Amino acid sequence: MSTDSPDYIRDLRALIGHRPVNLMGVSGLVLNERGELLLQRRVGTQYWSVLGGICELGEAPEDTLRRELREEAQIEVQRAELLTVLGGPEHHHLLANGDEFYSYSAVYAVRQWSGTPTPDGVEGAELRFFGWDALPARMGPVGRRARELLGASPPPGAD
Repeated sequence: MSTDSPDYIRDLRALIGHRPVNLMGVSGLVLNERGELLLQRRVGTQYWSVLGGICELGEAPEDTLRRELREEAQIEVQRAELLTVLGGPEHHHLLANGDEFYSYSAVYAVRQWSGTPTPDGVEGAELRFFGWDALPARMGPVGRRARELLGASPPPGAD
């Protein structure tokens, strides 16, 4: 397996098949000046999630965050604050193709960023900021926990 492969997970699966692996990723809680949370609606679904993705082989989580937000939303991270790392048995996944993995996600608050959020059209069909009282019902686990992860008090402008 080459460390410069554009798809090291595919290469890894070619070697180990469907056996379980640990995968490290990131989630970005991107907030605008009103304290609203940026969510992405996945292509072909009504499912909303925070932005993020899997770390490439040898890539630092904060570098993954910057890359993923650039790829998925065309925004540049100016500053990110690590909030927590999520993982454990409740983050076990079994995909339809038989691949099995445990996900670990470094969750960042991103309050300082630049650019105009624009969906990539590949993973995300739509990007939208949501107020804390108007979050969509069909949302990923990190998005559902966003307010808690950001701290006991609401983000600025969230009242």
